Amino acid sequence: MEIENAKEDITIKESIRMEIESDYLIISNREKCKKILAKPELEDNDLIDFFIAIHIVLEVGLNTFYRHIYLSEIQKTIDRIKIIKNVDNISFIDKTILFIYNSKFDFQGKIEDADKYHSILDEIKNFSEIRNKLLHGHSMATIYEDGATKQSELRKLINPQRLEQQVKRFNFIMEGMRFYFDCLKSNFSPAGKQTIEDSYLNDSFLNKAS
Repeated sequence: MEIENAKEDITIKESIRMEIESDYLIISNREKCKKILAKPELEDNDLIDFFIAIHIVLEVGLNTFYRHIYLSEIQKTIDRIKIIKNVDNISFIDKTILFIYNSKFDFQGKIEDADKYHSILDEIKNFSEIRNKLLHGHSMATIYEDGATKQSELRKLINPQRLEQQVKRFNFIMEGMRFYFDCLKSNFSPAGKQTIEDSYLNDSFLNKAS
């Protein structure tokens, strides 16, 4: 009898599926952003580091968020690692478009908010501009010629005003994503939704900058 019970216990334990996702890039770059924003004065190198770090938080966070969404809905017996690989091949901007247009929401009379947050699609594209230019090696030149000063397009973006703009865009994108996720018809429990929001749609680390 004891042997039979032991076999049943093993079967139950073996049937449990666990998914462990590394959040190192999100957490470490949130901390980097906080340390940079805590400085009394920011140099150009600080601004560059911030623009890259805040983009990593956004892109990695949203990509991880969408993996949780898709994997929770898939009922096929296909290898989940293959599913993750295919989902990861879609850009986070395209995944956001699909999420907003193809998901089932219950806006509960908040259709005006839904319309307002639809603009996060444009905000994400604008948000990505500076990171793309930095990592693709665009010129950051300042040219002094014939008594005049000219700056490259990217050089003009490296300033504290752009940092403030990026922070506001990030806050608005996260606010919009939390709104859509709260309205999403899904199998997530309220506690499960809150955990995902805290992990991947959180902008509280930027509070001092707002």
